[in-house]
Amino acid sequence: MFDEENNEIIPEEKPQEEQTVSEEPIQEAVEPVNPYRQMSEEDYKESIKQMKQEYKQFQKDKKQAEKQQREAYQEAYAQNGFNYNSHKGVGTIKTVLISLISSLVVFSFIFALLAFFPSKDKSFLASFYTGNKMINSGETNNPTGNDITIGDNTVSKGDDVTINVTGESGIPQAVYAKVANSVVGIKVSQVTGNKWNQYEQTVSMGSGIIYSADGIIVTNHHVVESAIDKSTRKLSSSYSIKIYFTIDLTEWAYATELIGYDAENDIAVLRVNSTNLQPIEFADSDKLVTGETAISIGSPAGIEYMNSISEGILSGLNRTVKTNDSIIYDLIQTTAAINPGNSGGALLNSEGKLIGICVIKIASTNYESMGFAINSNTVKTIVESIKKHGYYNRPLIGVTINTTYTPTIASEQGWPAGAYIEEVTKDSAAEKVGIKTDDIITKINDVKITSFLELRRFMLKCQPGDKITIELYKSGSGETYTVEVLLDGTKK
Repeated sequence: MFDEENNEIIPEEKPQEEQTVSEEPIQEAVEPVNPYRQMSEEDYKESIKQMKQEYKQFQKDKKQAEKQQREAYQEAYAQNGFNYNSHKGVGTIKTVLISLISSLVVFSFIFALLAFFPSKDKSFLASFYTGNKMINSGETNNPTGNDITIGDNTVSKGDDVTINVTGESGIPQAVYAKVANSVVGIKVSQVTGNKWNQYEQTVSMGSGIIYSADGIIVTNHHVVESAIDKSTRKLSSSYSIKIYFTIDLTEWAYATELIGYDAENDIAVLRVNSTNLQPIEFADSDKLVTGETAISIGSPAGIEYMNSISEGILSGLNRTVKTNDSIIYDLIQTTAAINPGNSGGALLNSEGKLIGICVIKIASTNYESMGFAINSNTVKTIVESIKKHGYYNRPLIGVTINTTYTPTIASEQGWPAGAYIEEVTKDSAAEKVGIKTDDIITKINDVKITSFLELRRFMLKCQPGDKITIELYKSGSGETYTVEVLLDGTKK
């Protein structure tokens, strides 16, 4: 609860049983402190080398002691008139057994070290011994999250926070307290070496949002693109993706699966084997108004600055941005700072609800930097489709639209504004109902369509298999006609 008068956040009390449930995983995740985890790679290797040398010297000293003991036995037997060779066999067997047992103990110890500590970040064999509680130093299946202190109050992961917007004072602090545990840092690394000694070299960093409590993370496709095997559309075995849950970077987990992605809309969906996460709350981006408060949370300049916050306003809606190799539509423009590393992070309203995922920054010496985000409704539509199909299953009419056809051109030609059809796909839903090239879509289900962007926006709300009614204008004859179309879906 946000107290506007005192500029404080008052966490709502939770039932006692909820506190008990949240404490158990924390206790399970604790592992004994081991000094080897604090070692650098060089110190660790030097330690192993020193142990091997000490073991060789131990074996040498033991053999010398055994030789001296045999000589003493031989001399004692001779003095008492016995033949030493008749008893030698028993002593030799005993010596061999002792040597084998000693060797087994020492090599078992060395093997255990190599199994658990082949490198600072990864261990192949350690996963077999540690189970699902704490896989590696900091890696956890049940992160405790960040504690955010505002004044005399502390907000922890899972606390219910309600923001009552009655003024501007204190809003950024309240939003941060509510959302800090729903935004993550992401680091993509290239993995080299073998399974016993693996090394990671960072290739990209960014941000992401927690979509569901059971471990689904959403980010930009371009943040994780280098780790994707294009032939399988899965994570490449030569790369790793770390998801960071706390701003001190002590709690993280490896992304275990790439559920799917849509490069055109720059969205990727990952999974981590973590539970009890705090999902972000979505706002309806169709209700956004230019000029309202916008707050970005992400990792500008990398995960070292994870969950940095910036406040601004919504300076534009439904923007189109051309990048080097693509065009991204229906973006939110904001003055909130968005820098490299913010990609995949959250853009929020004054209630702490997601209105978009930060995607790009445009900067020039000729104008102030501008930040853009994919609106929340588009994100939700695409993520839900990826969860179901493993890719974005687009609803398709079966036409190619000429995006240069504008209301101005329409007026010059004496035609109505709409979506101008440049090509009809063979055997598509459009071809089956008689839609032709050079026709203009002017209305769908009684919703007026005046541009390609409005058609695209309408189609984002549809599903493959939906039946829609399309009104079209024939540019050649000036006639108007209506057809019913059963939408196709994307073929994977």
